[in-house]
Amino acid sequence: MKTILVVDDDPVSLALVENVLAAEGYETRKALTPANALEILRTWNPDVILLDIQFQGLENGLEFARRLKSNVATRATPIVAFTAYGDRWSEAETKAAGCDAFLEKPITAKMLADAVRKALQRTP
Repeated sequence: MKTILVVDDDPVSLALVENVLAAEGYETRKALTPANALEILRTWNPDVILLDIQFQGLENGLEFARRLKSNVATRATPIVAFTAYGDRWSEAETKAAGCDAFLEKPITAKMLADAVRKALQRTP
């Protein structure tokens, strides 16, 4: 079974994404912050990371993506970035940070499933 870590500070979004991914047959774990995600990544290697790029406060998902891509343990893991703030963040910015795909909320179940499938095709 393929595994996905979902990093989002919105509990409603987390629940919706988890439901869609479970219906697609994926095992998921969730993190409300990048710091929480790092704790999970110490003991678990997901096949894909779904990453919201806008967090409350000073945390920034793109900085977190850069950190993951600079770490030998996580650099090969595909990252699918998503945001409700498409006017603030661009696909080019997410790619420059190391993300493999970019989705702008609202996201349909099909969009999410397709992005995850494409990301999984890139994994060795």
